[in-house]
Amino acid sequence: MRKLAYVITQSEMGGAQKNILLLCEGLKSYYDITVYSASGGKMIDSLKSIGVKHKVVPHMVREISPAQDYKAYRYLVEEFKKEGFHIVHCHSSKAGVIGREAARSAMVPNIVYTAHGFVFNEPMNNIKKFIYKKAEEREARFSDNIICVDPKDVLIAKELGIVPKRKLTYIPNGIDFNNTPKKHKISRDEIFRFGLVANFYETKGHRYLIGAFKELLKSYPNCELILIGDGILKDEMTSLAEGEQRIKFLGFKENAEDLMNTFHCFSLSSVKEGFPFVILEAIKQRIPIISTDVGAIKDILKEDKYGLIIEKASISQMKNAMEYVINNYEEAVEKAENAYKYCKEIYSLERMIELTKEIYENTL
Repeated sequence: MRKLAYVITQSEMGGAQKNILLLCEGLKSYYDITVYSASGGKMIDSLKSIGVKHKVVPHMVREISPAQDYKAYRYLVEEFKKEGFHIVHCHSSKAGVIGREAARSAMVPNIVYTAHGFVFNEPMNNIKKFIYKKAEEREARFSDNIICVDPKDVLIAKELGIVPKRKLTYIPNGIDFNNTPKKHKISRDEIFRFGLVANFYETKGHRYLIGAFKELLKSYPNCELILIGDGILKDEMTSLAEGEQRIKFLGFKENAEDLMNTFHCFSLSSVKEGFPFVILEAIKQRIPIISTDVGAIKDILKEDKYGLIIEKASISQMKNAMEYVINNYEEAVEKAENAYKYCKEIYSLERMIELTKEIYENTL
C-alpha cells in the first residue's frame, strides 16, 4: 500500500482540517495515511476515531517564527525520509511552505498542495502581500500539483505565475448529502434565530455580524444570534457584545450540525474564505443563508439564486439582509430548498474524493 502524508499547521477544527478528515475517511483503504500537525486540537481525536495515524510536529506554530519554523522543517524532513512517503499533501499557507520544503529535501516523489484561499487575499499591508506571493510562487516550482477550492484562485495563480510542475486544478469541497436530517420546523412565533459556526479569527468577520445584530435588535428585539466556535478572538468578541443576552457564545460543540438545525438563518460574515465547508453543511440542512461575497460563495449560491450575498465587512448590509430574511422568510426557505437540490449533485463528497484520488494516481 502506498504511503500518503497530510501536513497542516493547526489541529483545531476548521475547513481545511475537515477537508483532511473527509479525504482520510474516503482514501484510507487505498493508502497508508499519516497526518502531521501541531498538537491540541479536536482533529486529532477525530483521526483516531477513524483509525488514521497522527503525529505531532514539534515547534509547528501559526505565526511566522524563523527559529520554530526551521525546527518544524527539520522534523518533517527526517520523518519523510524515515517513512518513505510516496505522496505528501500540504494544506494551509504555513504548512504549505514548511511541508513542501521538507518534502523536496526528502525527495518525496509527489508533492501536492491545496490552497484553501491564498493568504495574500487577506487584509494586510503590501509588503506582506508581496512576500506571501513570492513564497507561493517559489513553492509552486517544487509542487507536482496545486489544488484550489475556489475557481477564482486558479485564475489568480495563473496570473501570478503560481504554477506547479504538472497540474493546477479546481476541486471543490464536498460533503456527504446522504442521511440528510429532517428539517426542524420552526414556528414564526419563536425567537428568530440567526447563527454562525466559525472559530474566532479576524478573517471570520464576527465583529461585523455582532455589530449588525445589535443594530437589528433596535427594530426586531425578538431575535437571537448563536455563535458556535472557539478561537483567539473569542474574548474580544464577547466584550464587543457588551453583555447583550440575545447574543449566545456557545464555544466549540461536537453537535454543531444538530444546533444549526434550529437556526432560522445561517449568517456567514467572513472577510476571507476559500470554499467554506460550513455553507454546504447549512445547505444540507436547508437553512436560509446570508453570506459575504468571499471565495467560492457566488459559485455555490449562484449569485443570489440560492441565498443572499452581501459585501464583506459591511455592518449595514448584513443588518439589512437580516431584516430582509425576517420579512421574506418564505422566499428564503424556498431558496434554501433549491440550494439543497443543486448542491447535493455538484458538491458531493464522492466527487471530491474521486477527483483528489485522480491527482494522486496521475502523479505516480
